[in-house]
Amino acid sequence: MNNKGKNKGISRRDFLKGTGALVAGAAAGQFPTILRAAPKEILIGAIEPLTGNAAEAGQMATWGLELAVDHINKAGGIKSMGGAKLALKVVDSESKNEVGAMKAEQLIRQDIVCLVGAFLSGVTMAVSKVADRQKMPFVIDVSTADQITQQGFEYTFRVFPTTTRLLDTGLDGITEITKARPIKKVVMMHISEFQGKSVTDLLLPMIPKKGLKWDVVKTITYPENAMSLASEVGEAKSLKPDAILVVARQRDAIMLVQEMYKQRFDVDGVFGMVSPGFADPGYQKEKLSGYSFNVTPWHDEVQPFAKKVAEEYQAKYKKPFIMNGAYPYDTILVIADALERAKITDKDALRKALRETRLTQKTGIGKVIEFDDKGDNKGAGAGLMQIQQGKGQIVYPSYAATAKAVYPAPPWKDRG
Repeated sequence: MNNKGKNKGISRRDFLKGTGALVAGAAAGQFPTILRAAPKEILIGAIEPLTGNAAEAGQMATWGLELAVDHINKAGGIKSMGGAKLALKVVDSESKNEVGAMKAEQLIRQDIVCLVGAFLSGVTMAVSKVADRQKMPFVIDVSTADQITQQGFEYTFRVFPTTTRLLDTGLDGITEITKARPIKKVVMMHISEFQGKSVTDLLLPMIPKKGLKWDVVKTITYPENAMSLASEVGEAKSLKPDAILVVARQRDAIMLVQEMYKQRFDVDGVFGMVSPGFADPGYQKEKLSGYSFNVTPWHDEVQPFAKKVAEEYQAKYKKPFIMNGAYPYDTILVIADALERAKITDKDALRKALRETRLTQKTGIGKVIEFDDKGDNKGAGAGLMQIQQGKGQIVYPSYAATAKAVYPAPPWKDRG
């Protein structure tokens, strides 16, 4: 690495100190004094979208997994198993549900101890079904759809927050930043795939339940592989909303703001509602994305341990850490913690240890990783992010905020 003075990486001492030795019971006196003669490798199977419409995000997730594995191994591996090292086998879901399920079956036949993934909610649902049928622990790194953990799965756990938790926090944040200029009329726009439909189905009933007097005048759905959003933006513009609520992938998110600029469609705010595309670096680099918001999980930019991991990730991979790297990183910490406490690689012992997880040192927003009866993370946090000067900034909640919200957005003609 060229920047020797700036990025030394996380040392073994820093990592053990920062994570509390990774596990709740990792005091030195609790480790076995006799190590096994030949520590074995513990194989984790990962399914991520390395091609298809979420390829960039999938690659960033893979880097997060790899960095955490590297940190754990450098810190001594799984000490209760004689310092056994973690190994990662990553496969490509191709952003397709059926491919993800097939790859899960293939990985399970390769002597893995657990599965991680799968970024896209539709793929994650498909993998969860396979994992439960095969009695294989599956720890979800990134996927929000509530339905995944409402199927009675016994082997699925999710580090990422659910859509309901995200939307609840996000609507509170939007209410807070729009107090001086309340929203009255909105248009909902979403991609036709699983994420778009599931978020919209949860969001629309929540608006009146939260006491918000927004008039949702139209819900506009567009195809997953749309080549243009000109007609959809034109329709939305004709309705003269104060704000638009959006669920989009990176490609269509960029098309949306570009088309809004072309048509000089001004609104007070463009709000991504658990919109994966708004969180991706490619969208944030798009000049026209400025001032748009997103209800999103995010990496903790305040906590020292998280900041140090983010610095190393960015130095190593030349990409911002954001949620795409943070939650996969934390997923590996969760698995390592559970393996340390389980002391064996038996699937049911690992599942039991995962159920008893309580991890406070992590990189994502939230106070603790702890699973409820469904396997969801009770301590998962969320934030309202705004793109300012080409970078995502958390503007709500206050404990995680890195900037103040700019609202309403300036009209297109006034932007430099």
